[in-house]
Amino acid sequence: MASACCRPLLNSCCCGPFLKDCLSSLTDISPAELDALWREPPYTLGGANEHFSGNDIMTKGEGEEDDGPVVDPCEGGAEPDNYWKKKAALRGSTVSVGGKLSTDIELLFTGRRRSSEDPDAALQESLRTRLRVVESNSQDVIQLFKDLSARLVSIRAEKDSFVLTFKTVEEIWKFSTYLALGYVSRCLENFLCDQSFWLAPELLSDLQINVSVDEERLATLYLGLLLQEGPFFAKALFTRVDYNKDDEEQLSFQKNDLLMVRDTGQDSMWEGTMLSTGNHGLVPVHAMQPLPYPFYQWFLRNNPVNVGCSPAEKEPLQHAIVTGSCVAVVDYSPVGPDELQLSQGDIVEIQGLLVRGLDVFIATHSSTGHTGFVHKVHVKPLDTIPLDRRLVFLTAEERASLAQVNACSSEPSDNGLLERLFSSDISSVYRLDRLDETDFLYIRKRPKHDHKIPASTRHSVMSERSERASPYHFSPRTSVSMPSPRLSFYQSHNPLLPEGERLSFPVDDTFKEMDEFQEDPPLFFEENSWEGEDSEFSDPTLTLLNHEHFQEDFLPLYDLQCSFLWVTFSGKTEDELLAHLESVRESAKRMGLDWARRRACFLLGRLCARRLKLSQARVYYEEALGVRVDSFSDTPLVVALYTNLTAVYLKQRMTDKLPQTLEKASSLLLCLPCHTFTSTDEVELLQLLLRRSVVMGDKHLEARVCYLVSSLFLLRRKTDDALPFVERLQFLSLTLSATEGCPMVPLDLNWLLSWLYHCKYMPYLALASLSLDSRQDHSLNEGFKKIELFIRNSVRLNPCWNEGTSLLPAQIVIYLQQALILAEQGEDMQTQRALCQGLATVYLQYGTLEKAVLCAQQAVETGGHINEEERFEASVLLGWLLVLTGQAETAQSVLQPLLTSLQGTDSPTQRGVIHNLLALCLRRQGRIAEAGWHLHSASVISRESGNQRNQALALANLGCLALDVGAPLVAERFLVRSLHLFLELWESPIDEEHVQTYLWLGRSYKDRRRSQDSRACYEMGLLIALHARNLHSRMVVAKVLGRVYADMLLYGQSIVYYEHCVSVARELKDKRLEGEYLEILSTLYLTLNTERSSRKSLDYTKQSLRISIDLGKREEESETWLQVGRIYYLIQEDELADMYLQAAVKTALKMNDYHFALSIYEEAGDVYFKGARNRMASVPFYRDGSLPFARSIKDVHSEFRLLSKLTGLLMNQGEQEEALQYATLAVQISDKTGVHVNERTAYHRLATVYYNLEQYELAENYYLKSLSFCPPALQDPLEARYYTKLYCRLANVTLHRLKDPFDAVGYFHLALAAALEDRANPQALYVVYMKLAEIHGNHLPDAGLCRDYRDRAQSLKRVLAGEEGAAAVEENVKDADKDSAADRESLLITNCCFTCEDHLLVNAGIIQRDIEDGPRLDPFGPGTETTASQSYSDSILTESFDTAKEQISDCSSSTDTLQTHQNQADDKGFDTDYHTHSQIPDRLRSASQDTECDDQDEQKTP
Repeated sequence: MASACCRPLLNSCCCGPFLKDCLSSLTDISPAELDALWREPPYTLGGANEHFSGNDIMTKGEGEEDDGPVVDPCEGGAEPDNYWKKKAALRGSTVSVGGKLSTDIELLFTGRRRSSEDPDAALQESLRTRLRVVESNSQDVIQLFKDLSARLVSIRAEKDSFVLTFKTVEEIWKFSTYLALGYVSRCLENFLCDQSFWLAPELLSDLQINVSVDEERLATLYLGLLLQEGPFFAKALFTRVDYNKDDEEQLSFQKNDLLMVRDTGQDSMWEGTMLSTGNHGLVPVHAMQPLPYPFYQWFLRNNPVNVGCSPAEKEPLQHAIVTGSCVAVVDYSPVGPDELQLSQGDIVEIQGLLVRGLDVFIATHSSTGHTGFVHKVHVKPLDTIPLDRRLVFLTAEERASLAQVNACSSEPSDNGLLERLFSSDISSVYRLDRLDETDFLYIRKRPKHDHKIPASTRHSVMSERSERASPYHFSPRTSVSMPSPRLSFYQSHNPLLPEGERLSFPVDDTFKEMDEFQEDPPLFFEENSWEGEDSEFSDPTLTLLNHEHFQEDFLPLYDLQCSFLWVTFSGKTEDELLAHLESVRESAKRMGLDWARRRACFLLGRLCARRLKLSQARVYYEEALGVRVDSFSDTPLVVALYTNLTAVYLKQRMTDKLPQTLEKASSLLLCLPCHTFTSTDEVELLQLLLRRSVVMGDKHLEARVCYLVSSLFLLRRKTDDALPFVERLQFLSLTLSATEGCPMVPLDLNWLLSWLYHCKYMPYLALASLSLDSRQDHSLNEGFKKIELFIRNSVRLNPCWNEGTSLLPAQIVIYLQQALILAEQGEDMQTQRALCQGLATVYLQYGTLEKAVLCAQQAVETGGHINEEERFEASVLLGWLLVLTGQAETAQSVLQPLLTSLQGTDSPTQRGVIHNLLALCLRRQGRIAEAGWHLHSASVISRESGNQRNQALALANLGCLALDVGAPLVAERFLVRSLHLFLELWESPIDEEHVQTYLWLGRSYKDRRRSQDSRACYEMGLLIALHARNLHSRMVVAKVLGRVYADMLLYGQSIVYYEHCVSVARELKDKRLEGEYLEILSTLYLTLNTERSSRKSLDYTKQSLRISIDLGKREEESETWLQVGRIYYLIQEDELADMYLQAAVKTALKMNDYHFALSIYEEAGDVYFKGARNRMASVPFYRDGSLPFARSIKDVHSEFRLLSKLTGLLMNQGEQEEALQYATLAVQISDKTGVHVNERTAYHRLATVYYNLEQYELAENYYLKSLSFCPPALQDPLEARYYTKLYCRLANVTLHRLKDPFDAVGYFHLALAAALEDRANPQALYVVYMKLAEIHGNHLPDAGLCRDYRDRAQSLKRVLAGEEGAAAVEENVKDADKDSAADRESLLITNCCFTCEDHLLVNAGIIQRDIEDGPRLDPFGPGTETTASQSYSDSILTESFDTAKEQISDCSSSTDTLQTHQNQADDKGFDTDYHTHSQIPDRLRSASQDTECDDQDEQKTP
């Protein structure tokens, strides 16, 4: 893989059958072997990335020499020793031209910081998240790569890559060019980075996106597509003359000859056509090297020139392009025109440039002063100076002129760019208050692109702008006056003219022809002045044309349109012109006027060439050159003659005469700076020179030719034709800059390319090249044009920006800052203030208020240097921003002086604005009365001035103030009056203010419990937002309505509005909001509790899950997986539920957050634990997931909670032995929690487990241990119920299992004491009475006590049951008789030996109190036996009654184990919790439920 290196797609010596074999089976050859196939070494790009952050493909080769053509080691007919020898072994597996070839390639991207060599993981994840978001709507991505000349196959967000494919060589060429120029990475940066990314300049300057492709794979695709497309171009690697003489089909060729070759299906031979001669024949495959750059293939295919040229031999010149002087090494007498005569040792000064790839250059003899052509073979360098390293292949004049090219200079100027983008009404329109943070959370102030402030309004509040105001404030484009046509040669003949001259490219008229001339040159003589008998001697044309030296008036003679003829001889036909010029030529010849003859012949030649009479034109051109004059006295003429004549030779294919003028014309084109084009046919000569540079591998020569070709096309307004050459020029600039030995800033053509892409409607590339523009010499006018260009292409990508319904793109901040820097350099205060206010507006739109305040402060400071008027507007904006940031005191300090300065002035609207803003400041400071006075003043001012909008806003703010102080009735009155005014302004852009007022009115009705009126207000607000097509307003109001109906439990209506919120979020392409609303919809549908609604809830939850995955929010993703699992469990699809719960757990584990993983494991287990089915499925989640995490992070509270859940679950499922293990661990960990109620619960649960295991003594011990943690005083009556049941269990176990009636009596007396405290549960008191009667009747006989307790029980029974109750009791008795033993067991409570001395004292006190309160029975008196028997019967009745009551009151509740602290927030001290009445019933109820469940289990105990 490669990202920063650049290389040609092909760098081999040949390709043939082995190529076809490797294309059919790429696994048969390693990448190293594939690379060895190419003889031309790969190119690398060293220092270019310091200035251009793109990834570069196909640049300068490591082994390629800069000072001459590539020398191949294979000379003569020797076959090179390479991998082509393997062709015999692979001959049987060839691929036809039409064979299928996999053309997929992977484009990888990485985000990194320039300050670090390592990738930035956070940036990479954000890019990956953004890619997942856009992956669901891949049309935008497809369009992006369509602009990049690639076809998108798939997106692999998790692998940070795109899979692309190519169908043609041209697609590979364009894509590789964009990749090399850095446009691919910049396009991805613009596409994937969030809008807020561009608002942080420090982050923007440090972060970048790098892209890379497999270059070997790309080269393979290039080769395959070359073969598939048919003929392609190659150059010969060596000379081939020793072929079989008898075989006429074979073709001879010289080294570096260019051929068009075609695969004929033979393994060793291709069909070739020589471009120089047109000869056909067979050529050896191993002798051909496909041209490595796709650009060459495209160029030669589209410009087939069948005339060859012999490349120059390797030269001793160290540098490709030099200036200075040379010395003659031989004597030379001229054999052709315009050549210098040399003697050995003569010194000549180079005129213009000496280019290494040309045989001839132009020089001036240092002794004679004559200027002419010099052959390089006759001289050697004497004092040569290479071009400045910043120039590489251009002169300083050419580089400066190239920087002035503007392809859109004639496009309609936007006379109000800043006003259109940032039109501010801050000083004329009141601002609406914010009641709290929830007011219009998503509604932000945005510019109304289609709304212009009426001029009358502006004039009423602002006086005329200062005459010193810069035109950039409202018109960033200033008119550029036409320069004078009379310029010096090197300036006026610049082919890339400065802005405002000939070069201009309107978007709509790209292909229109340019006007014949722009300014009429002066007429040199009157019409028909040559007519008459003596016209030959007095013809002013002869006088004009016979000037010996170049005159600026001759400029129209040599331009492309030959405007001299059509202006000077206007109204005459071409035939008349030809006749007249012919007479001028004859007269000049007879009179010996050599210069007039030469120029007349040139004009005649141009006219003939215009009429396609090439032979006649050639004769005139040759005659002109044959005239003996000092040709270089009129350099433009000699340039025009040689270039036009050579172009004619090329068209007529006169190979015999072409060498005589070709080198000289080439030197005139390439060596003289700022060439002036005289004919459109010069492009053919340039194409020939470009082909020479391809053959020689001379990148400097290629660069100069590309510069001239692109200049010619731009001059002719052929932007589509110019674009490939400008791209190639930029590419060569990067390449040559990187190979000069030290880092340098290459030629930056991104500014020109951005306009060319704009004209071709390629917005992604236009924005990418615009953002890569690094030139520092831009003018302020160009700075504004960059803003305009950015806006135009941004609108193409997102048309809603043009409609004013969305925020401006955040990237505009970059170009505004650049323009601000240019304005500061020019000290343009007016423009600086406007730009600062524009920046503040953009920052305000995106909520970056701190930066907005800084920009506004700078605008205030700059406005102060202009006049008070400009300072006033900026100060008002600053005050408003300070109000929004909560700096009310600072805002007041800014606004109060403004109000003071307006006293006594005729500016009522401005005073009203200040009053309104001051009221907002004062309200935030709690100074309500003063705020009301200021709002009243603002209302009065607006009413007196007739400004209904401001009056409505002031009344709305008064209503907001009333709501803030809790006066909804007063607020209603103000708000209703405001709404009446808003209705009269229906056509004005006040929808946000109108909607907000309705929301406040609805809030006032809600505070007064007028819900119907409140809903009507909200619905009216929604209608207004729908009418205004304001997406943000619609979302806010729909959300409010959804909440209102949900609070009223009208879930159907609530669902309708939240579904509208989802649709709006999708229109806004806000995935985060869409996911939030989908979650709300899921919850609402689940609340409906039907099969259909549950399925709908499941669908919305899955959509929310998809968004969470796309956004890369792991936590939300895991929770949504969990929610889907819950819903599947509710609809009884347990297998799918388990699958989604496992997915939730896996997602949580990827976060490496143990606390979060613990909670997800526990919540997944709770799905089963709290359900009615398959509860044991929760055990793995608790035991294998949450519990280990709780122990690893030492979260004792979570560990105790999980152990309690496991214990209770296993107890209920009958797994007592396993439950004992977890209960024991819970006891051990409860002490570490520091919460007494946890210890009490743990001991109680452990005692219950021992009771279920029939280990009663241990059960008694741990029940007593749990009681030791009880508070000394009752905190709630329900505590008494818990004590009653617990002591009853202890008494029953002691009595029936341990056979200790004495301890049982003590426990029952404690139960009696507790039951007496629980007056809400007299049934428990009845049970205790009957138990005591039973003990004193059977186990500790005492007839008196037995009868006393029985009488109390019967009395209580009658009170409880009455007549009907008695019948119910009798029925219960009958039922109890059927299974009395079982009923008794159901009332047994864990027995325990009560040994604590304090508890014995309590027992004694209770017993004594009971004895004193009731009649005493003698246990030894008569009737004891009867009493005991009756007591036993009553005991049975009591048990039955108690069982029925408890089953109704207690056992109907959940039997879950006690959950004292469900979360960390509940983990408080025992005393605090125990005094909280809201928590006590749950604790006691849980404990009593455990006891009751134990009673039920006891029924099964033998």
